[in-house]
Amino acid sequence: MLLFVVILVAAAAAIQYWSLAHVLDGVEHHYAPDRKLAEPGERFFLVNTVTNRAFRFVPYLEVTQLLPDTMTVETDSKLAESYTGKGKQLTYSLYLMPRQTWQQQVPVTISKRGRHAFTSATLQGGGFLGTGELVAYADQFEEVVIIPSPCTAPGLESTLGGFLGDRSVDRFILEDPVLTLGFREYTGREPMKSISWTQSARSGQLMVKKYDYTLELTATVLLNVECAREEGWEDRLEACFSLARTVCETLEEKRIPYRFVTNAGAAGAVSLWSQVSDGLGAGHLATILEGLGRATYEPLRPFAHTLEQCARHVEQGRTHILITPQRDVRWQQSLSRLEQLSGSRTLILTAEEAMTL
Repeated sequence: MLLFVVILVAAAAAIQYWSLAHVLDGVEHHYAPDRKLAEPGERFFLVNTVTNRAFRFVPYLEVTQLLPDTMTVETDSKLAESYTGKGKQLTYSLYLMPRQTWQQQVPVTISKRGRHAFTSATLQGGGFLGTGELVAYADQFEEVVIIPSPCTAPGLESTLGGFLGDRSVDRFILEDPVLTLGFREYTGREPMKSISWTQSARSGQLMVKKYDYTLELTATVLLNVECAREEGWEDRLEACFSLARTVCETLEEKRIPYRFVTNAGAAGAVSLWSQVSDGLGAGHLATILEGLGRATYEPLRPFAHTLEQCARHVEQGRTHILITPQRDVRWQQSLSRLEQLSGSRTLILTAEEAMTL
């Protein structure tokens, strides 16, 4: 009997040793937000996925995830939220059957604009007898970008509406609002005034003019982040990001094609974000909003250089909307040159002035 007990204890110890040594073999962990862009304070889900790829039962697994400090987790009875010197953590435990994939969606919110990363987790596996533990670290990189809130300045909508309305009126009082590209055969559907009698006489058949409406209302949104580091300068820059969002959304609503130019850097941006070409639509706006979410406070170049670059490629009749934390005499000359070459004045919106509209 004693021999049987000894053999049983030895077998259990061997199984415990082997299971503890291999408890995390084949265990994979990943966690990521269920979207790439989110509004400040908007509820989204952190998707936790744990997979056991082995043909072996995992009796106990504890997962500790490192979360952004700015994140708030809506916990329930199965989740525990804790704080450490490294930031906020989310800890939960589970067991896994052979070849099982376990998934959980945790509701979370982030109120601060910016880029927020999910980088690492700690896995602790227990042995066959429930004692001991094996620790492993899982590194990854996932992120969510929180875009700026829309600007709530009461008079901003009327200011933009009046400015864009004036530009629309100017467009129609020009003597020649179109450019003739060439000629084509008359089909009978064109108005008689579009027939070119000179070209018709030369070709022996009726020919009509082909037009290019070159003076269609277009806009450029300019965002400047260069400013004096005085008290409240960060709040003014955040107000500029919100202003830029609202201006772009207004142009989208009015169906006015626009480009976006800035001297702000973008944290983690794969491509150059300082200029977004003319466009309209959800994809065009999403590109700009993601850039505004990633935008940093550090200017990539002096804003005067940005204005000079715009002036080198400006089209006649293009309107400009400048968003800046404050006016600066250092780029006033470059702005005047841009207005002269475009033939249109620039609407300047500063963070402080916008809040008093």
